[in-house]
Amino acid sequence: MTHTFIKLLKLAYRNLFRNQRRSLFTIMIAAIGFTAMALTMGYFSFSVFGLQEMTISLGFSGEGGTAHLQIADARSQNQEEEIPLQFGISNYESLIQSIETLPEIDYVLPRIKFGGLISNGEKSMPFNGYGIDPVNEAKLRNRLTKLKEGLLLGYEIIPLDTLEDGIILGASLAESLNAENGDYLMLYGTTVDGAVNAIDVQLVGTIHAGLSIVDKFYVATNIATVQRLINTNKISHCNVIFHDREKLTNWMGNINPVLSDYQEAQLKMTPWYEMGMFYNSIRDIFKLIFSFNGIIILTIVMLSCWNIINMTTMERSREIGTLRAIGLKIKYIIRVFLMEAFILGIVGIVVGIILQLIITYTLNAMEINMPPIPGQSRSYLLQIDPITVYHFPIALAIVLATTLSGLSSFFIIKKMSIIESLDHV
Repeated sequence: MTHTFIKLLKLAYRNLFRNQRRSLFTIMIAAIGFTAMALTMGYFSFSVFGLQEMTISLGFSGEGGTAHLQIADARSQNQEEEIPLQFGISNYESLIQSIETLPEIDYVLPRIKFGGLISNGEKSMPFNGYGIDPVNEAKLRNRLTKLKEGLLLGYEIIPLDTLEDGIILGASLAESLNAENGDYLMLYGTTVDGAVNAIDVQLVGTIHAGLSIVDKFYVATNIATVQRLINTNKISHCNVIFHDREKLTNWMGNINPVLSDYQEAQLKMTPWYEMGMFYNSIRDIFKLIFSFNGIIILTIVMLSCWNIINMTTMERSREIGTLRAIGLKIKYIIRVFLMEAFILGIVGIVVGIILQLIITYTLNAMEINMPPIPGQSRSYLLQIDPITVYHFPIALAIVLATTLSGLSSFFIIKKMSIIESLDHV
């Protein structure tokens, strides 16, 4: 059996050089099909990774990146607060210190979410505000260097660290208030006692939050400023950054004892992928689009190879008739055609990998800026992962498609008698 297989394989190999035009076309079809699918999935892979990092480090709602984990009172997720920070976390400094003692923790970000009116004295506008720790928030934003070297967005937030009563506005909100850096504004908010309070703040910068709608209402300031405005010592929640998010599931269990010791609230951990609704929606859409494209490309490859082998089988009718006349069974002839298609598929994959890598590194080196997706105000860099986990399944699918296309010869050979094959012109 092995001896027969080796003989058929040698025959298939020699036939590749006897039918050079057919071999070249089949190789190019397989190579182009692999290249197209690999580039598509390379773009998909980097886009998903980019969305993950954008969700974690920057966010899409204006609140900021989700970080790897959010810790908040469990009641805040399914109940409406009757007063500001009713379900806030008090004595949060000790909680943060306890969490940061864990070896796998990089840093913790306390945050307060609040709302109210902001005025320049002549005009008042509603806002969605966030009290933050500017130093750690800057670190979080600077993690986006993973997407592009030198992309340090922390500079947009860090001015808050220079002025306790400083404030940063979304670009559209600053434009509506005709406010410039150094201008004094007034924040109006409701205290935890239900009273209205106001404080003076100074504009230290503007920011493009990422979404156009967010820029119209975005306000960021220091936690102490917000606490003074609404008369509280609480925060809304705190977000946690680990050294390695790939181990997030394992490390979450190490935080449970810390939360169990905290008796002032029923705290709950929520990982980033459960908070990133925008990311989940875009990822699912991408999966649908790219899967559909992959099926189309694979179908084109198989049909093209099928057509080429059909024509080649007709051209080799006399050869097939001769092989049958000397006693070679149809099943062995079919195996020769399948082996030829398999070898061509393998060679096509090798050529496709080389072609795909050349195109990938060329496009990445060009640093093409893509226009913002609908609703966003930031452009993004076109990048493609050169090697992804999808490469092997793609290669397997292309080889399988080219190999199965060799079955087309079976239907032709089976219908033709030996005499018809030998007489075929």
